[in-house]
Amino acid sequence: MRLLLLLLLIGLTRPAQAQGDSDPTRRPTVEVGEKGILVRGTDPFAYVAFRFRIQQLASATSESDDDLSIAATHFAVRRMRLRIESVLVDPRLKVNIQLSFSRGDQDFEASNFPNVLRDAYVTWQATPHLALVGGQGKLPGNRQRVNSSGELQFADRSIVNAAFTIDRDVGLFAHYTRMDAPLPFILRGAITSGEGRNPSPGSDGLAYTGRMELLPFGAFTGGGDYVEGDLRREPTPKLSVALGLSHNDRAIRTGGQLGRPLFAPRSMTTYLADVLFKYRGFAASAEVARRDAPDPITTDGSVTRYVLTGDGVTGQVSYLLRNGIEPALRVSMVSPKAELAGRAGADRQRQVGLGLTRYLNAHRVKWQGELLHDDYRNALTRATRGAWTLRSSIEVGI
Repeated sequence: MRLLLLLLLIGLTRPAQAQGDSDPTRRPTVEVGEKGILVRGTDPFAYVAFRFRIQQLASATSESDDDLSIAATHFAVRRMRLRIESVLVDPRLKVNIQLSFSRGDQDFEASNFPNVLRDAYVTWQATPHLALVGGQGKLPGNRQRVNSSGELQFADRSIVNAAFTIDRDVGLFAHYTRMDAPLPFILRGAITSGEGRNPSPGSDGLAYTGRMELLPFGAFTGGGDYVEGDLRREPTPKLSVALGLSHNDRAIRTGGQLGRPLFAPRSMTTYLADVLFKYRGFAASAEVARRDAPDPITTDGSVTRYVLTGDGVTGQVSYLLRNGIEPALRVSMVSPKAELAGRAGADRQRQVGLGLTRYLNAHRVKWQGELLHDDYRNALTRATRGAWTLRSSIEVGI
């Protein structure tokens, strides 16, 4: 890590031979602003930006719907991350790195090693509309996943995201944006390993992902279509409608890019759609997801692991008050396919959440409190169960 920082700083202070725009009288500067801790070099475009954030989480879950005695508590540093963004050689070439340091943020239970590296990719802005990306980063999947976890209205994403998201992967990405078209649109695509973050070598399948976003009323203010809640208080209505598809060929994990290892490769296809609307502090969004996989169940003879096939839907609404307080409501449901009926972890789940956020510095510094109700139904026995969860989080970052 120290070597990486040293190389970035050396790059900032070297003469700009290729660009010819270096000012010998310019000195490196350090600023603190929206980009975080920003170190500028002698080139007018060169910089390294450092950002960090920490999320403290506390929750308590009841025994059941009727028995409100506490069955489980959880106190944790949910997220502690460091982000580095840099432009060194050419203003069209950008490097992004993100590291995670808390146990719950490292996919430890599934990967069995401290999976610190989240993002490491290089972006080449080939034209004003086309960006080419190589490395490890987020796939163009569902909107809640594409949104940073630091820009959420609740302490975590929905149960639909947890069940069907495609998360991060390693490979080649492309983004094409035309906000000047009669119907503004964004196209995103990726060809990746299909195995998620920091994969082991050996799999012979790839993942193919695409996403299309339509913005009939034009661009959101300040990139607000990737931030939950209408913190910009859009002066005119803004709408985004998106469709996505991802096919993971011969995946070796239960969720494709996420989850425990399968006992045999399985191909899976995930269909995604979402809609977002914002206007004058009001925000509403909805997502639907579906995952199909032929023969999703694998076994080693005594233990069974499977691809979670089925459908999910989630929606949330919120209104930002002038004093920085925002109430929000979210309703989500995950319905596994009948072929998984009775298997552990394949109950139908419905969750209703009421949240309250107090923004102190937009999403950078905020407090969030939530009351969640979950109910589960076993598709084989028809047995039901439920529980209440009270959750609170504090997030601080730059």
